[in-house]
Amino acid sequence: MSQQQEHTVRTDDGGQLQTELRQLAQEIAASLSDLDAASGRALVSDFVSELFFQLAEQQRREDRRQKQAQGIAAAKARGVRFGRTAKPVPDGFDQLHRAWREGRISLKKAAESCGMTRGTFYNVALRREQQEDSRAV
Repeated sequence: MSQQQEHTVRTDDGGQLQTELRQLAQEIAASLSDLDAASGRALVSDFVSELFFQLAEQQRREDRRQKQAQGIAAAKARGVRFGRTAKPVPDGFDQLHRAWREGRISLKKAAESCGMTRGTFYNVALRREQQEDSRAV
């Protein structure tokens, strides 16, 4: 089976998949006819075992993802926060933020004065502005 056919098998509906599997079974059976019976049975047995193992593994991964999603949802419902805790904003941030917004100092200078990178300074500034906007409403 070509790589293109494999993608077709994965994305088509059940009827198409069943047809493809039948064709694959016929190709395998034709290839096995060249082998002696014992070797053929051993290869088919190994193939079926691997197929069942892969299906069981896929089910296990799906179950784990579902349980993980449920656990995350339950934790969020309890108010658990995820990710790193934010470092405290340095004293004088608000004055530097105001000076930067008014154009009296550059973003680079404001960030350096706070001991932050420009990106961090900008993100903290935006977050504060959004909080102020939400309080004003």
